[in-house]
Amino acid sequence: MKPYIVKLLSLFLLILLFTSCGDSASAGQKTDYQKYAAGIRELTETLPRDLNDREARRYLSQIEKAMRPLNTPEAQSDLTVVPVYVNVLEPEYIAQKVQYLGDISGNPSVLVYPKLSDIILEIPVVNGDYVHKGDVLARISDATVRASKSQAEAAYLSAKSQLANVRVEYERMKTLFDAKAVSQSQWDQIVTQREIAEAGLRQAKAAVELAETQLNYATLTAPISGYLSNIAYEPGDMATPQKPFASVHQINSVKTNIKVTESDLGHIRTGQRSEIAVSAYPGDIFEGRVDNISPVIDPLTRTALVEILAENADLRLKPGMFARVNIITQERQNALTVEKAVTGKQTVLKRFGATLRDDRPVETYHCFVVRDGIALKTPIEVGIESKTKYEVVSGLNPGDLLIVMGQNNLSDSSLVEIVK
Repeated sequence: MKPYIVKLLSLFLLILLFTSCGDSASAGQKTDYQKYAAGIRELTETLPRDLNDREARRYLSQIEKAMRPLNTPEAQSDLTVVPVYVNVLEPEYIAQKVQYLGDISGNPSVLVYPKLSDIILEIPVVNGDYVHKGDVLARISDATVRASKSQAEAAYLSAKSQLANVRVEYERMKTLFDAKAVSQSQWDQIVTQREIAEAGLRQAKAAVELAETQLNYATLTAPISGYLSNIAYEPGDMATPQKPFASVHQINSVKTNIKVTESDLGHIRTGQRSEIAVSAYPGDIFEGRVDNISPVIDPLTRTALVEILAENADLRLKPGMFARVNIITQERQNALTVEKAVTGKQTVLKRFGATLRDDRPVETYHCFVVRDGIALKTPIEVGIESKTKYEVVSGLNPGDLLIVMGQNNLSDSSLVEIVK
């Protein structure tokens, strides 16, 4: 038999041995692979070049006998070469974020309410118009208010005339009182009449001013400059102070109010960067920042209101849009990171004191790296985390070959072959 055929048969036999089920090794006994490898090498080196069938069978029988102690699950696991995919670790950026949902509004957005209850005569604007502060939004019938103003002006003139008469009488009585020609009670009476007349004049003047103010309310104007929306009336409707007329939004910058839970509130600070995403522009991220954090937590929802501001010079963000907001609570530049999917996690009890009461559950992390064809189970310490990655604080170094596929079939010191 040809020597190369014998060697092929030997290889085939080795494969059969490694893939078959054999006797288990005694517990705790460590296999001396170097001894078995040396024995097989000695048999191979003494193999003559020309073999007959009997000699070939004897050689293969010796190989099978030498390999028999390795026919165990433990040895088969140790000797199996596992194909793996690896990534070379390089520093990169990582950010820890919290995500919330909210509605976009103008900065500011103002509801405009009618202050006069009467028929709306004219609405010279439409939704979407840009209005300046003071522009007319609607005109309300002022006939009733004008009549009230006329009455107030007449009452004011009457009170003014009455006060003038009382003052003349007051001056006359003062001269007589100084000459002791009238009694004290008569003097007190004229003083009181003067005070009542002066109060009546002030009251009449206030009524005139109120009527003038109500007359101004008949013309509804924009309180700020901005875009008009949600006009709720039409000409002929009855205006009422309980129902808003429209909204005016300034949208060169917009704000998004979100409700943050207690657990996340401690990580949020004013000035932190935020990322805003809306369904109208898939894939686009708008930059924002935390502008205000409510000092009070709602006892019903256990949340606090947080306001996010974003510049909107191109007016792409519209009030009323539904927004997904990511607040970046921590970020690192040039950090080593590992995917969560390739990181093993285990909860263990760790003692923080002298007694069992001081034991606390602690999460430990590990991953596999390749060195000299061996997969090493490497404990790591993690820092901040993103949605898919951990920051590695210690345990790994730049340039390490991190196993990213095939790690589920590995144990510490498993033989591996890098596929990619």
